[in-house]
Amino acid sequence: MGTVIYEDRLPDVEQVWSWQQELDGFGPRLTGNDAHKRLTDYFEAELRQMGLNTHRDSHVFTKWEAKHWQLSIYSDGDHEEELTAAFYYPYSGSTPEEGVVGELIYCGKGPGRFRDAAGKIAIVDVSSPKLPSSLLFKRRSSYPENETLPFLISNPVLSSVLRGPNLEKAAQAGVLGVICVWRDMSEANARAQYLPFTTGPQQCPTLWVGKETGSRLKQLAKQRTKVRLVLKAELDERASSDTLYAVLPGSNQSETVIVNTHTDGPNACEENGGVGLLAMARYFSSLPMEQRQRSLVFVFVTGHFQIPQFGIHGQATTRWLHDHPELWSGEGGHPKAVAGLTLEHLGCKEWKDSRDASAYRHTDRLEVELVYTGNQAMDDLYMASLSDRTKVRSITLRPKSTIYFGEGQPLYMAGIPTVSLIPTPDYLCATGEDGGLDKLDVHFMHEQIVTFIKLAAAIDCTSTENLGKPQPHAKGIIGLFIKE
Repeated sequence: MGTVIYEDRLPDVEQVWSWQQELDGFGPRLTGNDAHKRLTDYFEAELRQMGLNTHRDSHVFTKWEAKHWQLSIYSDGDHEEELTAAFYYPYSGSTPEEGVVGELIYCGKGPGRFRDAAGKIAIVDVSSPKLPSSLLFKRRSSYPENETLPFLISNPVLSSVLRGPNLEKAAQAGVLGVICVWRDMSEANARAQYLPFTTGPQQCPTLWVGKETGSRLKQLAKQRTKVRLVLKAELDERASSDTLYAVLPGSNQSETVIVNTHTDGPNACEENGGVGLLAMARYFSSLPMEQRQRSLVFVFVTGHFQIPQFGIHGQATTRWLHDHPELWSGEGGHPKAVAGLTLEHLGCKEWKDSRDASAYRHTDRLEVELVYTGNQAMDDLYMASLSDRTKVRSITLRPKSTIYFGEGQPLYMAGIPTVSLIPTPDYLCATGEDGGLDKLDVHFMHEQIVTFIKLAAAIDCTSTENLGKPQPHAKGIIGLFIKE
């Protein structure tokens, strides 16, 4: 039997946008904070209204939450000149209420040279490397057919990870604090970037500044000027955060399809994949069970923004897979997951710096839909599901070396054929005004969700044999340097 889609049961644009606005209204949902907890409760209430039974896994971790940050030129008098800090460095450390005062010292580019910086405040340049896209990605196909990856790519997330400071060495050297300079980005692009999100708790309070403030600070360092760095953060070593999941039974109790995303994130697109999961749950729960062959397992994981504390040798979903083999492993009488779908960063418009990084603006284009497909069969099913799209800019990827961005990675590594939507806009981790709703296109978002509904329906009509197994990742030189 071919794929049947009931158009009158699909979520409309207004419903999708209503969910998105609710999500954004909670504010930044940083791992385990109050906003994140309220969002998880909201998702659970929506799923229960659809008739799904929900479950939670509670995880204990060390939560670091910034409360106040400031940077100023130190003065013995009452008045200090405040400087513009672009943002704080998450989980870097904390100062006393009055901050720390120290002489500025320039320690070069990241990871930084801190040998002479004991008792001082270090400045570190963070450059934005332009990497060949072929180093990270192996293209499978695209729609439109002429859509290609740029020859060189850069992104603030990559910059913070590859060129950021080594705070462990800074702390060991006795550095009081670190100031990171976004050297190659516009001031608007650098503002409020919650980066990096890949490090656990550190012991060296650190702030980010834009290139203009950074240039001034480096000049002040030559004059041995002192600055005051304030980063007041609360540390809770017994904080908790929940992963939410729900099973929508199908008529075949021996096979499942996992649909996952994460719930923590700082803005409107990061992470709004939960909106897509709600839409998919509403559509498929509206159908009689006999029209669903396989059970759908909807997983809203926590911990993507604290992977070191939540993941098990991979992204946060590794923890859920470890804890719940009864829903996917196929061993010991458990059902087997025959496919995995991951939705992240829905509806993104493309924003880029100008060539000289003097301006940051919308390019009047959609952000490229980077989509990992675990094998050719899954790629074919995804491409077929793009029919009737009016807004589309998809490039499908074969996992390369150890690189598979996003929460689809654990499913692929567990031997599950995957399709994972993972666009990477420059503002992916920026906590902008109104959460960044202005950078989303709701019609684009709606079409992406409908594509995944069609894809899930097509998978349900495809035999397990034809869905196949994950294709081994393409080999690449970067695999020699990056293990995870």
